Amino acid sequence: MWIAGVWAQAGAPVLNAYTEEWPPYNYSERGELKGVATDILRALCAEAELRCLIDSVPWARAYAAALKSPNTLVYTTVRRPSREHDFIWIGPILPRSTWIWGRAGGTATIRDRKDLPLLRYGVVRGEAAAQDLLDAGVPPESLVADASNAAILRQLRLGWIDAMVDTELGMAWNLRQAGMASGEVLRLAPLSDQGGYYFALNRRSEPALVERLHSALERLRSKGAIEGLIRAYAVERRP
Repeated sequence: MWIAGVWAQAGAPVLNAYTEEWPPYNYSERGELKGVATDILRALCAEAELRCLIDSVPWARAYAAALKSPNTLVYTTVRRPSREHDFIWIGPILPRSTWIWGRAGGTATIRDRKDLPLLRYGVVRGEAAAQDLLDAGVPPESLVADASNAAILRQLRLGWIDAMVDTELGMAWNLRQAGMASGEVLRLAPLSDQGGYYFALNRRSEPALVERLHSALERLRSKGAIEGLIRAYAVERRP
């Protein structure tokens, strides 16, 4: 069974995993790590017969740990060309489609991509959405970094920023946790549907462990287990 984030299986190979607080994909609740990506990782470790040690830390630290240490992964990670050769990619585990969101009743509008640089955006430090905005022509000085999407949503609600980036699943979750109605934010424009979400594994990891993970993921897919875990988070969940 799982105890404090550990899959307790004596003698099994060890996989170290680091994540951040990014509900509903990965988050802590009453001392337990949860989230759809966390549930997929647990199912993957069980299928691969691995002993998984999972820790939630700030994103920059999680990312650095996976870059540095063999048999270590970071999640939930966007697969981008700039990261392609940094990791072994296990996945995709989830689709990625991000939107630019604005405050209902606000003045922010996006008629086409040329309007993107005109707004002030909240972004999570170190996450891929910031680079997506920069690639779209948004100047760095128009990005306001904070620790979480929940914190950025508060800034949007107060009118301190014009817009933020999130998936539909992520925004729905954050609105519920903030006690906000779905009509309080509006989708202004799509931002990116490229990359997909993956487990990003250190490139010096043991080949046998890598093979276990790839094979186990294919078996989970063939059984429909991953789709079932995703569906569980597509409906309203409360702590």
